[in-house]
Order: sequence, then C-alpha cells, then structure tokens
Amino acid sequence: MSAQPAAGSAPDHVNIEIDGHALQVPKGSMIIQAADKVGISIPRFCYHHKLPIAANCRQCLVEVEMGGKPIPKPQPACATPVAEGMKVHTRSEKALHWQRDV
Repeated sequence: MSAQPAAGSAPDHVNIEIDGHALQVPKGSMIIQAADKVGISIPRFCYHHKLPIAANCRQCLVEVEMGGKPIPKPQPACATPVAEGMKVHTRSEKALHWQRDV
C-alpha cells in the first residue's frame, strides 16, 4: 500500500485527511495502515500487519468525520476502512482521551 499526498483521484484510491494531511490511499486500506505509511503514529497493542484484525485492545481509537459531520463514537483505526472524504483526528482531545482510557 502506498499513501501519497492527494492530487486528484485514481479509480482505486480515495482521498482522505489524517491530522490535517491530505492523502490519497488505496481503497480497502484501514486508517492505521494509511497513517503508518506517512509516519503518523497511532497507539496500538493488538494490531500487526501480518495478523488478522482483532480490534480488541482499543488503543487505536480515533475521531472520524464523514461529510463534515463527526461520527459520534470512537472508531478503531485498525478495523475502520478509509472512505472518500474521510477526516481522521488521531491527536484531538477526544481521541487522546479515548486512547488513554482503555
């Protein structure tokens, strides 16, 4: 998987934003994979790219907006696929609170 700064949209990629960084990432990628590719660190305990996704530890919870509206519940970055126009906040006050309170 390769994440690149957004510049148009390839048919097999989606445009997302993570912590203010506009990116173009392959469809089907998980948020945590897209963040890793551009050096944005999201805490994790149970996630490993060579293992099935379990989403058990909840340390990778992030704040997500779709269509300009926040999703009310925290989303596990390891198990949430990217979507066109998605905005992800990994270091917002809410995200940091969720990550600490696991």
